[in-house]
Amino acid sequence: MASIENNDNNLNNLHKKEIFTDDEKQMILDRLNDERRVTQKAFKGLDGKDAKYDEEEKHNILSKLNEQRLSAQKREEIKEKRLHNKEVYTFAGKKFYKFLQMEREYFIEISDCDIFSRRPAVLSLYYRTFEELKRKDVLIKTEVYSEKIFISYDVIRVYFKGYALEDSRKK
Repeated sequence: MASIENNDNNLNNLHKKEIFTDDEKQMILDRLNDERRVTQKAFKGLDGKDAKYDEEEKHNILSKLNEQRLSAQKREEIKEKRLHNKEVYTFAGKKFYKFLQMEREYFIEISDCDIFSRRPAVLSLYYRTFEELKRKDVLIKTEVYSEKIFISYDVIRVYFKGYALEDSRKK
């Protein structure tokens, strides 16, 4: 029992370290290997072959699959909240959403909204001038916990600030 508590303390301390001893490296590799085996068994059973699992393995597989399902469901709910019932603008046959509280009226193409993720991506925002629609490349990312879209105007000096899309005026 003392070894399990000691092992848990070691795991908590590992997150803070940058250099590991040989024992710590081996412990990390063992844990990763155990996780790999459980995942392999889960997917091996899906190819049509019968596999026999004990109750603990079944529980581990079901809990991992449930976590993945809940995570995907949460991402879809946030995406729906972020993009549902927003004002649509049409310029030159393309459809756009408009950002609120930015330095100027920036628009993003609706088709680009599918690219949003936690990893920053370079996308084009559009703004109107008297003659035409001009574009500016920015870094855009989202966060799981927020309905806002985070934008950095400069691709080199990255500083993200959250902006929301304009809600639809129709109620």
